[in-house]
Amino acid sequence: MILKNCRYVVTQNANREILENVDVLLKGQDIIAAGKGLPLSPGDPDILDCTGCIVMPGLINTHAHLGMHSLKGICDDKELHDWLRIVVPKEQAFSKDDVLRNTIAGAREAVRFGTTAIYDSYAYAFERAAIFERLGMRAAVSSTVRKEEDLEAAEKFITSLQGSQLITPVLAAHSPYECSKTLLQKIIKLSNKRNVLRRIHIGETRKERYDVLKKHGKLPIDYLHHLGFLDGKALLVHAIWITKGEVRKIAAAQAKASHNPTSNMKLASGGVMPLIEMLEAGVCVGLGTDSVVSNNNLDLFGEMKLTGLLHKQHRWDPTVMPAQKILDMATIDAAKCLGLDADIGSITPGKRADLIVIPLCHHLLPANDLVSNLVYCANGSDVRDVIIDGKIVLREGEFVERR
Repeated sequence: MILKNCRYVVTQNANREILENVDVLLKGQDIIAAGKGLPLSPGDPDILDCTGCIVMPGLINTHAHLGMHSLKGICDDKELHDWLRIVVPKEQAFSKDDVLRNTIAGAREAVRFGTTAIYDSYAYAFERAAIFERLGMRAAVSSTVRKEEDLEAAEKFITSLQGSQLITPVLAAHSPYECSKTLLQKIIKLSNKRNVLRRIHIGETRKERYDVLKKHGKLPIDYLHHLGFLDGKALLVHAIWITKGEVRKIAAAQAKASHNPTSNMKLASGGVMPLIEMLEAGVCVGLGTDSVVSNNNLDLFGEMKLTGLLHKQHRWDPTVMPAQKILDMATIDAAKCLGLDADIGSITPGKRADLIVIPLCHHLLPANDLVSNLVYCANGSDVRDVIIDGKIVLREGEFVERR
């Protein structure tokens, strides 16, 4: 396939180059080159006309729960622990078919808004993984571990995915208040044994912070550090109520973090993730939407804009979050958070062809600073075409059925 006459190609490569008036050549699932006058691969007549369009890497969502999709809007004005008391019983009433229908609806919403890869955690991991395969969407997938009985199924799921092109298994601990010390230690051991990412919700509320301190005599990140949870395979979700000392431990361990500003603000979690301190310490941070019950959509373009506004306002400093860094958090840095940066996150020869096409419509002009326009002006509905693993999944805003 070749993407012809691209007005701009936002590569997100090591030099963050933006190319003008070029083609992007794909072969199978791979990106071959971006440049002028590229020849079509022999035997591949597929041409996508990108005249007047931006081509960029697909967005990558580092935290979602698509299985909750039908609960959108049911619980808008509650703090987390009150929210859980309402939402959890409704989740417990879901059948397997409910969860799978929700996963399909959520995945389609995410793709429609330009997300080509997503980390999704919920029940029925095997069946959800099959849905992502069928839809042609790249996904990191887990079921959440809350008790020791969940571990055997989690390991079976992890071992079942050896060699999958689109699906990456993840081992997901719920939180330090849901998982016992012994269970967290077993999760660490299994993650190391199978060499997979391990995720945990951490530092989400002030209540959690004081409860962990009271029970274990340590702050949440200090507690994870003490257990050996923190290393390059750890993904810390939310991470709001943490100190500078804890940030330094995250950085030293090379753990990653998922920032979910809309969800955190909507649930009034209090405080603001110390994102600037994390970035200054060298922590890799990606963006996530969380579920639509605490967001209420899966539009990562909106998440990018809110990230910039929140941290500029919070720090009283308009310089702290450059648009380029925000775009990184939704693309190449998000790929690093999921351990997928060798394959996705930038338009680089040899990487997988996960791309989106956005027409230069009126609100994206003039293109004085294209990255700024993408972060502060674009929205998911602007996306025209989506390519995942070299296959067109969305064309002219319509889903392409897989054969």
